[in-house]
Amino acid sequence: MDFKYRRSDNLDKLLTLLRDFSISEQILFGQQNAGHIGVSINAADGTESDCKNLTGSHPAVVGVDTLSFLGYEGKMNDLVTVVKNLRRQGSLITLSSHMPNFSLGGEEFYDYSPNITEGDCGRRIMPGGDLNEKYRRYLDLIAEFASLCIDVEGEKIPMIFRPFHEDNGNWFWWGKEYLSDEEYKELFRYTIDYLMGEKGVDNLAVAYSPDGPVSDEKEYLQRYPGDEYVDILGLDFYNDKPHKGDGFFERLTAALDIIYVLANEKGKITALTETGYRSLDTENGYFEGLAPSGNTVTDWFTSFLDAITTTDGGSHIAYMLIWANFSDTQFWLPFASGDFRHEMCDDFVSFAGDPRIRMAPVFDFTD
Repeated sequence: MDFKYRRSDNLDKLLTLLRDFSISEQILFGQQNAGHIGVSINAADGTESDCKNLTGSHPAVVGVDTLSFLGYEGKMNDLVTVVKNLRRQGSLITLSSHMPNFSLGGEEFYDYSPNITEGDCGRRIMPGGDLNEKYRRYLDLIAEFASLCIDVEGEKIPMIFRPFHEDNGNWFWWGKEYLSDEEYKELFRYTIDYLMGEKGVDNLAVAYSPDGPVSDEKEYLQRYPGDEYVDILGLDFYNDKPHKGDGFFERLTAALDIIYVLANEKGKITALTETGYRSLDTENGYFEGLAPSGNTVTDWFTSFLDAITTTDGGSHIAYMLIWANFSDTQFWLPFASGDFRHEMCDDFVSFAGDPRIRMAPVFDFTD
C-alpha cells in the first residue's frame, strides 16, 4: 500500500536511493549527531565529525534529533546549518524525536524527559486531551524545521523521520506499559496526519523502529501503525556487554530476516535504525557505549559486518546507524584525539573501508 500523503520530488529521490542500496552490495553507514557533537571535532556546524577525522569521510547517514530544537543538543537554527552542511557533503539525514513529557513544564517544553513516564502524557496529547494544543505546538516546530532545511538548489532537504522509537519497551512515555497497542497506533497516525496532512510537510519519509530482538512477524507488527504511515521498517538492537559467542549476531540477523520478509510483502525499505556496542561496564566506571579501554571484542565492527552480510535480511538493510559520541566516556564510534587513539580505531577504519560499507558522499551535486 502506498504512503498516504504526497511526497516531494527530492523525497522520492531519497526513497529511490534507499531502495537501490537495499538491493545493492553496500550498506550505508550512519551515526547519530555526527555533524555537531563529537570528541575530536573543533567545528559543530556539520563540516567535521569524529568519523571524518578518523577515516576521511563523514557517515553516509547522520542522525539528528528534535532535542536540538530547544537547546538540549543545540538550537534549531544551528541544527538547520548542520543539516545543510551535511547535505552539501553528501550525507543523508534521519530525524529522531526524543519528545519531552508534555505533562511537565506548564506551557513550556520540559528539558530531556522522554524517560519520565508519569502523567499519562500519551493519552492527554491526543485530540480532546488537555495537552493536545501543547503537543501541536511541538509538532509545529518539526514542520518549521523541515521547511527551513533547504539545499543548494533551493529545494527542501529530504529526511527520514523516526518518531516514537523503541515503542515495545518501557523506558519512554510512549512505551507498551503506558499506551495500549491501539493507543500507540492512533498516536503515531495522528502525528503523521497532523504533520503531513494539516501542515503539508512533504519532505519527511517515516521509519517505524521497535526494539529488538523480535521473534516473529506478529511480534514486530504488534504496534505497527500501518502501511499508509510507514516507509521504512526499522529495528533498534544493541549488543549489550559483548563477548565472543554471545549470540547477538545470530539474534540480530534472525530479526532482520523477519523484517526483510515483511518489507518484501509490503513494498517497504529495511534499516537497522540503531545499533552498537554497549559495554555497560560498571566495575571500572559506567560506560554506556564503548569503554575507553579494555573492550572485550575489539574487532566488533568487522565481525558485525561479516555476520550481517551472511543473511538476506542483514545484507539488504539500506542503512545502519550507531549512536552518538557525546564525550570521551560516552561514545559509540572509536575516535582519535591528541595523543589518544582508541583501541578499536583500526578495526573501525577497516570496517569503513570495506567495499560492503558506503560512507559519504552518497550523492554529488555536481552530477
